[in-house]
Amino acid sequence: MYWIIRWTNAGGEDQSIVVEAKNKVVAETMALKRDIPFVIISEATDDDVRAAREAKRLWSYTKEPKRTCFGQPVGMSQLTCLMLCGVWTISLLLRMQGLLPPDMLKLHL
Repeated sequence: MYWIIRWTNAGGEDQSIVVEAKNKVVAETMALKRDIPFVIISEATDDDVRAAREAKRLWSYTKEPKRTCFGQPVGMSQLTCLMLCGVWTISLLLRMQGLLPPDMLKLHL
């Protein structure tokens, strides 16, 4: 769960960071450890997380998956299988439309 910590710096400018923590108490402890004089700690919205990621003010401890498919993390073997299924589907559709010669798909061993 992401929490947004808001505070005001010495110059009077509003500052905020987004941290990944289990609950509000853990987020508050993280702010105290880093000497952040927090004013408000609340749950972060998706817009808060997106803005913090762009501004490099997101403290996250879980790694982002390298490869995803429809929003779900996939491994290399799963990705390979999905890619092959896509190529086979395209070649089958092209063959059914008559745009691909029938002998082009035969294996010559």
